Amino acid sequence: MSLINKMLQDLDRRQALAGAGDVPVADIRATPNRKSDGHQRVWLIIAILLVAALAWGGWMAVPAKFKAVLTRLGSEAPAPAQKTPPAVAPAPAVAPAPAIAPPPPVSAIEQPAPTAPAAPVAPPASAPTAVADTLRLALALETPPIEAAPKAETKAETPKAERKAATPAKAPEKRALVDKRDRIPSDAATASTEFRRAMALVNQGRVAEAQQLLAAILKGEPAHANARQVYVSLLLEQGRIEQARRLLEEGLTLAPSHAEFALALARIHASHREYEAALAVMDKADPAGAASGSFQTLRGAVLQRLGRHAEAVDAYQQAVRAAPQQAASWLGLAISYEATGRNSDARDAYRRSLDAGPLAPAAREYAETRARVLQ
Repeated sequence: MSLINKMLQDLDRRQALAGAGDVPVADIRATPNRKSDGHQRVWLIIAILLVAALAWGGWMAVPAKFKAVLTRLGSEAPAPAQKTPPAVAPAPAVAPAPAIAPPPPVSAIEQPAPTAPAAPVAPPASAPTAVADTLRLALALETPPIEAAPKAETKAETPKAERKAATPAKAPEKRALVDKRDRIPSDAATASTEFRRAMALVNQGRVAEAQQLLAAILKGEPAHANARQVYVSLLLEQGRIEQARRLLEEGLTLAPSHAEFALALARIHASHREYEAALAVMDKADPAGAASGSFQTLRGAVLQRLGRHAEAVDAYQQAVRAAPQQAASWLGLAISYEATGRNSDARDAYRRSLDAGPLAPAAREYAETRARVLQ
C-alpha cells in the first residue's frame, strides 16, 4: 500500500506541475479548439505512460524485496537443521554402553566346558552294536597287502610314543589315587566310561583320537575285551596287520578261548598261508562262539588247504546249518564233496551256492561249470 500511495502522490504532483503552466480556468472558453484537444491527448498519453512506468518499477521492486526476504530466510533456515542431527546422534552414542559388559560371553564360554564331557556319555546304548558291526566289517575284509603293514607301523609308532606320554595325565590315574579303598572297581568304571567315549569318537569319524583312547584303556585295563576288539578292527581296516596280530595274541593270552579273537587271528595266519597255526588257534576257541557260520566257514577253508576234506565237509555242514544263505559256504562244501567222490552231493551243493546269494564272478563261473559237468 505504501508503494501505491507513493505512486499516486507522484502522479498528483506531476499533474499539478503540469497544470500550473496552463491558462487559468476562468480564461478558458467553451469554443472548441483543435490545438487544445491535441495537447490534452498528448498529456493524457504521457500520463498513461508515466503511470505504466511507475507501475512496472513498483512491480519489479516487489520481487526484489521477496528475494531479499527469501535469502534471509534461507540463511536462517540451516540453523534449525543443524539442531536435528545432534538429536539423532545421541541414539548411537548410547548403544556402545552395553559393550562394557563382556563378562556374559566369558561365563557363556566357561559354562559349556563342563558339559562337553557329558555329551559322549549319551551313546552307551549303541556301543555294543557298534562293537559287533565294526568287528564284522573288519573280519569281512579280504586280507590287505602284507607289504603295506610294516610301512603303516613305522608311521604309526611315533604317534604311539606321544600317546603313551599323554596317558599318564588322564583322569583314570587321578581317580585311582583318590579312591584308594576300591581301586579295581574305580578302574573298571573308568575304563567303561572311556570306552563309551572312544565309541562316540569312532561314530564321529575321529579314528585317531579313538585309537589313542583305546590304547590308554588297554594299558590300564588289559582284560577289557570290547576295547581290544574295536582297536583290532580299526587296525585291520587300516592294513596294520602286525600290530593287530600282537594285540590279538595278547588278548588270547588273557582269554585263550575268546572265539572272535581266535577267528581274527586265524584269518591273519591264513593270509600268510600259516594254516597249521590258524587251525591250532581255532581249535582252542570256545565251542559256543565257534559254532557261528563265519567261524566254521573259515575252519573248513583252512582244512581244505591242508587237504583234510572229510573234516572240511563237517565244518562246512555246520556253517550252512548256521547260515543257509551264505553262498561261499555252499561252494566250499561242494568242492570238498567232489574231492571225497560224492559227486551228486557236490552237484546239489554247487546249485545251492548259485541260488543262495551273491558270488564273485570267477566263483560263480566255476560253480556253473562244475554243476554242468557233474550232471
